Amino acid sequence: MNEYTKKIIRNILAALAALACLALVITGHSMGFMADMSQGLMGLGVQLVGLAGILVLLYLYNRRYK
Repeated sequence: MNEYTKKIIRNILAALAALACLALVITGHSMGFMADMSQGLMGLGVQLVGLAGILVLLYLYNRRYK
């Protein structure tokens, strides 16, 4: 596998990971509107996991340009 193919695969995986993290944030936000307090806290946890994933992806992206 040449370098160009590796770069394409890495970019596709990063885009899929970004979409998954964004989906976690959106899903966690919709869980916060339920009446139960434990569901709201679980939604907050899901949002924080999604946010952490997005921050890791941003760190990995910016590390190349340092």
